[in-house]
Amino acid sequence: MSLPADFFAEFPSVSKTEWLERIAKDLKGKPLDDLYWHLSEAVRVDPFAHADDQPLPPLPLTEAATDWAINEDVDQADAPAANLQALEALTFGAESLCFSVDASASLPTLLDRIHLDYIQLHFRGPAVDQAPAALLAALGRLAAHQGLATHRLNGTLHYDPLAKTVAVDWRYLSDLFAQVESEFPNYRTVSIHVSTESNDPVADLAHLLRRGDDYLRLGAEHGIEPVRMAAQLQFDLRVGRSYYVEIARLRAFRLLWLNVLKAWEAPLIYPRLDVRFRSDVYTDELYTNMIRATTMAMSAVIGGADCLTVLPCDAGREALAAYPQTFSRRIARNVQHLLKLESGFAELADPAAGSYFLEKLTAQLATQVWELLSEL
Repeated sequence: MSLPADFFAEFPSVSKTEWLERIAKDLKGKPLDDLYWHLSEAVRVDPFAHADDQPLPPLPLTEAATDWAINEDVDQADAPAANLQALEALTFGAESLCFSVDASASLPTLLDRIHLDYIQLHFRGPAVDQAPAALLAALGRLAAHQGLATHRLNGTLHYDPLAKTVAVDWRYLSDLFAQVESEFPNYRTVSIHVSTESNDPVADLAHLLRRGDDYLRLGAEHGIEPVRMAAQLQFDLRVGRSYYVEIARLRAFRLLWLNVLKAWEAPLIYPRLDVRFRSDVYTDELYTNMIRATTMAMSAVIGGADCLTVLPCDAGREALAAYPQTFSRRIARNVQHLLKLESGFAELADPAAGSYFLEKLTAQLATQVWELLSEL
């Protein structure tokens, strides 16, 4: 539909100065500074973001649609029970599964009746920490039994050798990358996470970026080119309850990782973000948790999550629930279905682009994180 030339004639532009003058008048003598708030000592959030703050109109971070995988974690210690949960999740709309596996885990039992090439498959736990190559080999044997080529499988290993207290065996890591590149080209093997969650939105991002840069630097020192290393990395991020801040944090991190890659003269590819909820976001009010999950999922999706796990409302509080866990898990999945299938979030490219408030907050966070990273 074409718009008439005078469509916006009734809405004349207003400068930021005029806007602030009107706000000051409406406050009737109350100080304007009372409306600003501080995320940290260095980040003072301006609630009056305006086009005048932008030297040029902001552009979307990407032209690609903001699609993401709906993930469910499967943490059952008993393999048959874990398989039943996985099948239930897939039946009711999960697109991705993350299994916690130990050395005794039986992949044929865990993945029984699951079409390996239809979904994303992620693995974490002791089996991944101790022998990621062996787990991939077992997955390859299972794929062969199903008549599937391993290049059709898609997923990640939550393997973070630099997080261990023992020295990294870089020859083993190089061999692992070679195995993945030849047999599992759609897998990433290293997932970087922050072991402690702080209330400083700048500090966590700076430490994640530093860990990513450590992998690039140490890998290069041991003969693994930055482009190969970057292709094996994903970042595990946690979102909290501050809706706008979390959107800006994820957007800022994506931009800053490009800066890191640029410094290493590697191809500029946005990082893969695996997003979950912080451990402290829920309370004993389970219905409040359901509502809270919706806004946190929105912030993760709008910020650019590639894979999202919504925490069931009774996670860690199962004794308080009036319904079985199957209900809370289904509600957690349905939150993402509403965003993707009914609200159309998966069809938008960088939905936050053009919001003066979010653009300015993204820039503020990115600037402070980069400064802190330089100090680290």
